[in-house]
Amino acid sequence: FFFQAEDGIRDSVASRGLGDVYKRQDLLSLSAIVLANLCVAYIMTSQNPEAEKLMKSIEKEEEKVSMEDPEKQIFHLCIVNLVIGTLYCAKGNFEFGVSRVIKSLEPYNKKLGTDTWFYAKRCFGAMMENMAKHMLVINDQIFLEMLNFLDAADYYGKAITTSFNVLAEKSEKATVSYEARLMKRLLLKLR
Repeated sequence: FFFQAEDGIRDSVASRGLGDVYKRQDLLSLSAIVLANLCVAYIMTSQNPEAEKLMKSIEKEEEKVSMEDPEKQIFHLCIVNLVIGTLYCAKGNFEFGVSRVIKSLEPYNKKLGTDTWFYAKRCFGAMMENMAKHMLVINDQIFLEMLNFLDAADYYGKAITTSFNVLAEKSEKATVSYEARLMKRLLLKLR
């Protein structure tokens, strides 16, 4: 279905004047998911340079805000990278997708949270499922990158719950740290 709609997406992006969205001064006033979907539209219509320009503009805007208020958490670029990583994983390019997801969560102490972990672990889980079915073999570099990330998630995720239910009892097993250790053990077994 999507490939039939590709021309429509390209026309839609061009006709709405969204091609110059990266030149806006108030880029971070736009919803992060809108920017992420625009990047995906660029990528799916083979306009990767436009997606890169948009991402560089978001990064510059986030840096400005961080200079003004270092304590303020901004997740626009994180969400854009998570969505792009998820797209590549869904298309079967797990190595690039997982690498993008890991990059999106840097620095881990600021970007790793219940929401971001939820989406990251789905990409890791899908990749490990394909590895278990012997449909995918990953190279050493991505293997080490994942192990390092899971170690960092274990370290920074001790106090981050994995449950969205605020009424649920707190448990050591419902933390990012615990789930990261489980995923690391599974990854090592699959290797």
